[in-house]
Amino acid sequence: MIRYSFSSDIKESDQPLILNSGIFKTWLEEVTSKFTVEAIHFGSVDFKGFPKNNSSELEKPIEKEALFIKLNATAFLPDGKRVHGVVLVRGNAVGVLVVLWCKKKPYLLLVEQPRFPIANTASLEIPAGILDWSKDYRKIALCELEEEAQIQVEDSELIDLTAFWHGSDVEGFACSCGLLDEKIRLYAVEREVTEEQLKKMDQRTQEYTDENEWINTVVLPYEEASHRFVDGKNLIALFMYERWLKANGRSLSE
Repeated sequence: MIRYSFSSDIKESDQPLILNSGIFKTWLEEVTSKFTVEAIHFGSVDFKGFPKNNSSELEKPIEKEALFIKLNATAFLPDGKRVHGVVLVRGNAVGVLVVLWCKKKPYLLLVEQPRFPIANTASLEIPAGILDWSKDYRKIALCELEEEAQIQVEDSELIDLTAFWHGSDVEGFACSCGLLDEKIRLYAVEREVTEEQLKKMDQRTQEYTDENEWINTVVLPYEEASHRFVDGKNLIALFMYERWLKANGRSLSE
């Protein structure tokens, strides 16, 4: 039986929401299959609100959902050795590498947005998003492409890079395995475009004030973009995509 405790900053009414949240239950099921967990202390939680599924469009009552959970667990390996137990639980995510081929040369369609944690006002990234309650990676990938990159993509166009490289047993790569539970599943999409279409995709602006997101699309030559990345998921996506090309008898110079 795991002992639970909560920071004084967490309301008693919010405690069941944390324990029953999808991201916590999914994480807990996975870790308890491999570690012995004696206790968990919840330090803080951030919530997001969304309309209840059975609500009318006019009423839209808001239901709270845990978005980020900071906790410290007392946990042990099967042989009894204690492990570092500080975790930021946020659930899994998806990312999509959008490769635009123009006159046989590859370009990348990226998004540029502020990233406060790394003190970057214009972080260059592939379109990405957090997995929702549906746990449907492909659906979220398609939604993020439409919202962030402003392109509509059919499910059949998605190249599952994670499945290609790791097989079916891995959900995604761990971007910061010393702190985050997050695993990112990576996809790629290829498009043949004209020079005019390439220009139209560049420097489009999206603003989502409810989520504090300010996004610009950026189109760059493939090689130039690869040298400007600091975001790890971008480089992992390039690594997988280039090996997918090779496995299919292709290259970036085709």
